[in-house]
Amino acid sequence: MTSTGSQDDLIEAYRVALDELISYDTVLNTNMEYISLVWNEGVTLKSSDKQVIEESLQKEYNVTMYNYTYEQLIEEKLYAQQKTTLRGILLTIEKQQQSNNPDEMTIEVSKYRANEGAVALDMKLACQEGQWKVVEYGMIRES
Repeated sequence: MTSTGSQDDLIEAYRVALDELISYDTVLNTNMEYISLVWNEGVTLKSSDKQVIEESLQKEYNVTMYNYTYEQLIEEKLYAQQKTTLRGILLTIEKQQQSNNPDEMTIEVSKYRANEGAVALDMKLACQEGQWKVVEYGMIRES
């Protein structure tokens, strides 16, 4: 199967990017109780596609899934002793940029656990031999 720019291809590309983000700096994942996934407005996925991705993450990592922003996580008291440290991880899809080549895209993503535990990456993905892969990424910020 090759990439055709279909919604299924986009789902797989996002799933691969989020797996890579979660596996980056695994210390942030220690004893995580949940994953909160926030999709910024520039993301071109349907709600049903987002749900497929969220269900995949929930199954793979065996944690509760939320779509809460940082402020909502604090409101829901989903933090440790200090409000600046979450009991789970907050993943945000900041934006997506589709290349002229339908088999390439760039996704800006971030992962937050605490003020001294956060990372934002600019990931370039490519569909190679029918599989989406992160081919390179650049650090935007890390704390």
